Amino acid sequence: MNFTLIDYTAFALWIVISIAISYILVRKFKLFGGNKNVQKALTWGLILGHLLYLLWKYLFLLIV
Repeated sequence: MNFTLIDYTAFALWIVISIAISYILVRKFKLFGGNKNVQKALTWGLILGHLLYLLWKYLFLLIV
């Protein structure tokens, strides 16, 4: 029921991956206008989306 080291490692890697994804999409492909504020918003959206998943996993484990 507890989070494991794998969960924490996956989240840490996801932070790095989300920064890279947002950099590539916004800066290299000029998606959403290529603005730096858009890049920050996309990065935070990806990170917060993963946090929401971790919260859902925790709640689901409590229910089960």
